[in-house]
Amino acid sequence: MIRDDDLELLAKAKEAGLLSPDEITDDELVPEDEEFIRLALAERIQHVILFTSFFTLVLTGIPLVFPDAPLLHKLFFFPESFWLRGIIHRVAGVTLMGVGIFQVVYVIMSPHGNRDFHKIIPNFQDAKDALNLFLCNLGLREERPRFGKFNFIEKFEYWALAWGIFIMAMTGLMLWFKEASIALFPIWVLDIVRIVHGFEAILAFLAIIIWHMYNVHLNPEVFPMSKVWITGKISKKEMMEHHPLEYKDILRERREKLEIERVKQLLEEVKQQRPSS
Repeated sequence: MIRDDDLELLAKAKEAGLLSPDEITDDELVPEDEEFIRLALAERIQHVILFTSFFTLVLTGIPLVFPDAPLLHKLFFFPESFWLRGIIHRVAGVTLMGVGIFQVVYVIMSPHGNRDFHKIIPNFQDAKDALNLFLCNLGLREERPRFGKFNFIEKFEYWALAWGIFIMAMTGLMLWFKEASIALFPIWVLDIVRIVHGFEAILAFLAIIIWHMYNVHLNPEVFPMSKVWITGKISKKEMMEHHPLEYKDILRERREKLEIERVKQLLEEVKQQRPSS
């Protein structure tokens, strides 16, 4: 049992600076060579399946949007190619929908996924960060905004992807099961669905190639490719530079944990030194 003199000793230790955060250096909390988990294994597997199915959909869907493109006649040159293209396109579509469903389950069931999901929900600070970064790029501000685990670009990409999968899944299913769609909706609705499906695919492809590929892989800081999607890890330097608020939280949590360990150690020393009654 902890006595009053135990607490008095701890109070004196705190006054003496033994439990002060200033006594614990950042290097003691985070070694220079430490790497942080950015993407868990389940998330990396989702990512691989996602981009594989996505680019398969793009490749097999282009003939429907641009049927007269010369390159397509070279890719789909044999008689059964159009039928095979349709099969592959549908398989990739079902795979993409499966990834979307798995992500929902992962967010609900996995503590890691649930925690990250709450961090990726947009808020008013993201709008301020976007404006401040824009002003910084124009040279009107000197200090760049500081981000947590996800910046506003990553949040935008995540929710744009979620919306895109939903739209492509709904319109794709309507085009796949035309008879059921025509039975439920006027024929002109199916025409609109076909247009939406095609142009949403083009928009998603351009967003991935221009926006995502540059920010993640072609950026001069990581060119020619970021390895996070393979290893799932980032260095201490990358954490401090790109996610300083998350790094600050990690320092705070580790410092508090170390403080608790010191308190426990002091209490044990007090108990050992106390004469038995």
